[in-house]
Amino acid sequence: MKAQELPGVAWRARLVLGAGLALVPLLVQVPFNVLVATFDYPDILRQPAGEILVRFSAGGHGLLWTWYAYALCLVPFLLIVIALPDVLEMPVGRRALVRALGTISAVTQLVGLLRWTLVVPALAAAYTEPLASEATRNAVAVAFDLQHRLFGNLLGEHLGQMTLALWTFLVAGHETNRALRTLGRLGAGLFLLGLADGLLTVVPLPASALIAEVPLVAFLIWTVWLVATGVRVMRAAWRAR
Repeated sequence: MKAQELPGVAWRARLVLGAGLALVPLLVQVPFNVLVATFDYPDILRQPAGEILVRFSAGGHGLLWTWYAYALCLVPFLLIVIALPDVLEMPVGRRALVRALGTISAVTQLVGLLRWTLVVPALAAAYTEPLASEATRNAVAVAFDLQHRLFGNLLGEHLGQMTLALWTFLVAGHETNRALRTLGRLGAGLFLLGLADGLLTVVPLPASALIAEVPLVAFLIWTVWLVATGVRVMRAAWRAR
């Protein structure tokens, strides 16, 4: 990704976008690791609805705002995926596809995460209400499971991850550095393989314990690739100033 290969965009814009590419995946790590430490995320998502709701209620406002911060990390990523095809001077026919895949991924994951701030609190309050009957708790658990499968499994974890994998594969394919191109495509492939983790919630699959770890490995590889790509964009921009 040489500076002279990026003639069409102001170098300052490229510098800002490169910084975003490098910083956003690191920014995501902050609320993610807080959720790992305080909410047993993502393992807690495979527990019964009642246990998840009780744990969420016990987390208080701190847990709710952590989920909100996690969701908001996708806003700068959305802006990045919209601008990136032009900054990388991708072929005109590919830019719309890359932009669409990135936008769909960011929006679906944003919706999936925002449910923890705008939907789950009401369900958790109803479930943990001391005077709630067993029938009420059962109904709330069903409602939680439905929204969890719709906004979490379907939108955030499956559609969002699938489109992120395809976006990553196409962006990595435009990379001139062989190591980064290979790393990006490896992350994309693991994201696609990790889709089987969501299927484990409805059908038994072989090597289920191993499959459950694939999305986390894919995310780590993707983070390294995106940070390195951002650094490359910044260096190209600095040379082109």
